[in-house]
Amino acid sequence: MVDPPRVIPAVSLRGGDVVVVNNNAYEPVEDEQGRAFTLDEFAQVFLKDFDAVLVFDIDGIEGGRPQFDEAARLEGSPLEVWWDAGVRDTNDVIGILTSGAHKALVSTRSLTSAKEIAKSVELSDSVVFEVVVRDGQVVASSPDFWRASLGQAIEAGASEGAEEVLVLDASRPLGTPIDWRALAGLPSSVRALYLGGGIDLDTARSAKAPPGLPYKGAVVDLISVLTPYV
Repeated sequence: MVDPPRVIPAVSLRGGDVVVVNNNAYEPVEDEQGRAFTLDEFAQVFLKDFDAVLVFDIDGIEGGRPQFDEAARLEGSPLEVWWDAGVRDTNDVIGILTSGAHKALVSTRSLTSAKEIAKSVELSDSVVFEVVVRDGQVVASSPDFWRASLGQAIEAGASEGAEEVLVLDASRPLGTPIDWRALAGLPSSVRALYLGGGIDLDTARSAKAPPGLPYKGAVVDLISVLTPYV
């Protein structure tokens, strides 16, 4: 029996607090007393129906000090913890995995070179290659990915040993249907494909990938997870 696609909420963490974007600014998610949720508190209240979470470590992604210590808050939780801290090299991967997170994301957004992918997957098989796109263009800090198409970026990551890939569309409006055409022709070495960015719960739960695509699940926007509680 084939496992159903996974639904993985994305949670943004800034300064130790869970945040959402409102009018291009980060705002804390607060409880009834107006106190910002920490990661463990948020998980206990809002993530009971999920088996994994992707944490966007905003401090690390924005070039500051990653919040690796915050991963310890989910120790003992049933959640599989994915962590994106703006990894630049294998030192950051080590920081994520030794913090207690289960998977480290290495992203075109922050990697210093494509070679860091090979070093990371050699270090651990708990690495997910993240390709961030905005308005159809790959968001990249390394010249290795400049001017690359989505397919070329995935191919470059696969050639360095990446077997799990997350494609994150940073400009997709929330709830927009998935365009599977852009994902045709993936390298055969990619064994797991995840999609994120602008995906709500309904889209994630109803997504049906074309035959042959190694689609394993979707990362859903936090606002979609919170909506039933508002």
